[in-house]
Amino acid sequence: MADARRQAEQAAEQAPLPIWRLDAPGRVTWSNAAFRNLLEGDADKAALATPGRFQIMQNGKPRWFTLAIHGGTGLAYPIDDLIEAEASLRDMVQSMARTFAQLPTGLAIFDKSRHLQSFNPALADLTGLPPAFLSRRPSLLAMLDAMRDRSMVPEPKDWKSWRRQIADMERAAASSQFDETWALPGGQTYRVTGRRHIDGGLALMINDISTEIIRNRRFRADLDLCQAVIDRMEEGIAVFSITGQLVLSNAAYAALWGHDPGTRMVAVSVSTLLSQWKAGSAPTNLWTEAEDYFATLESRLPWQAEARLLDGRLITCRFAPLTDGAVLVGFQPVISAGLPRAISAPPDDADPSACGGVAGR
Repeated sequence: MADARRQAEQAAEQAPLPIWRLDAPGRVTWSNAAFRNLLEGDADKAALATPGRFQIMQNGKPRWFTLAIHGGTGLAYPIDDLIEAEASLRDMVQSMARTFAQLPTGLAIFDKSRHLQSFNPALADLTGLPPAFLSRRPSLLAMLDAMRDRSMVPEPKDWKSWRRQIADMERAAASSQFDETWALPGGQTYRVTGRRHIDGGLALMINDISTEIIRNRRFRADLDLCQAVIDRMEEGIAVFSITGQLVLSNAAYAALWGHDPGTRMVAVSVSTLLSQWKAGSAPTNLWTEAEDYFATLESRLPWQAEARLLDGRLITCRFAPLTDGAVLVGFQPVISAGLPRAISAPPDDADPSACGGVAGR
């Protein structure tokens, strides 16, 4: 028995991990070479009897161990890599927290039981909910109810439809399919997106898109006004982008050629319209020259020529370069001398090039 114990102690003596034996009061009565090299000099003797993490300084650097005590025998496992990984994770979480704190997007993270786990300052700003309320980790339902009390959600018709709306929202967000635009009673417009989160959680993101919506509405109103202006012009107008796609035409163009390309659901190319112009007029080299004009991006100069429609009317076709490689094509019926025009010619300041880049009618 004594020989077996001696052999065990010899094996423990050579073990790479610190091993020691304690008596009843907690004093070290035996230790191996690893213990003596690493722990004996600087070790807190009381700490050596307590399981848990333990730190020593070696060559001016901290060394971390986790201590296991069983039956009066202690064993120290080095955990420097774990400590370093935890520090890196902590730094990353802090960095993410600082990033989220600066985001204009309101962010709410719910656990699998749909209780709020974390949020950023923008969420409080956008929802109107006090940070103290959010810090109490309310449920998703409680948070949305509080937002409803503050008129920060679309007003439902009744209580049942509101509960059904929340259930649908949660179900859609859990499958990463929730993406809605909320028009709030106060006039703001929010985009609300729900996404799956880790461990069955839910991430809710709120963006204030009110400015974008207002800008789009104003842009649409400007386009409508521009279209109304050129529709009052006598000259038929067609404007093409640098890629040869029609971006603008007017009512006079549709009346002259018998079709309105602006009503088509797909983009109309200049080659398509050149074919229609050619088919709707008497044989002429004008359309071949026009095709070459569109194919040339450099040194474009304004020019015009005449063509005769199949009904006998003579029209003047003018081509003028615009900014960014766009081209304006104008069609004006030629009125014989002595016959007054039905509508006076458009003033110089009614040049449709001011509406460059406007979508078709």
